[in-house]
Amino acid sequence: MVYEGRIYSLESNQIFVFGSNTQGRHGLGSAKTAIDFFGAKYGQASGLMGKSYGLITKDLTKKIHPSVSEKRIISQIHKLYEYAVSNKDKEFLIAYLAYGHLYNGYSIKQMAAMFANKIIPKNIIFNENFSKYVFSF
Repeated sequence: MVYEGRIYSLESNQIFVFGSNTQGRHGLGSAKTAIDFFGAKYGQASGLMGKSYGLITKDLTKKIHPSVSEKRIISQIHKLYEYAVSNKDKEFLIAYLAYGHLYNGYSIKQMAAMFANKIIPKNIIFNENFSKYVFSF
C-alpha cells in the first residue's frame, strides 16, 4: 500500500512518521508538519507524539551531516516496525518523498535502504515514489 503526495490530514487510524533531531526542535520539513498538524511535541525527539511518530535522523549539536549514524537510524526504524506490528489497527505513513532536500545529509536512496533493512510490516505505508526506492533493495 502507498499514498500519493504530501500528507496534511490523517484518518483516525493513521500515524505520521517523520525525521526528527536529537533536541526535538521540529522547525523544518516533515518535522514542522508533524508539530503543526499531528501533535508532535517540541522538545520530544522520538517515538509517539499525538498522531505522529519521530525517528531521530539528525543531531543539531554536530556541525557535519550526516550527524546520526545509519546504524542508529536503522535501530529506530526497527523499533518503529516492532511498534507497528503490535499496533496492527494503525497505519504508519512514512513522510519521505522521492524528491526534495533531506535535512539529515543522507540521500533518498540511503534512507530507502535503511527502511528496507528488515521485513516491512504491512501497516507501514510509503509515499508512492519513495516506495519504488524502498522495494528496489
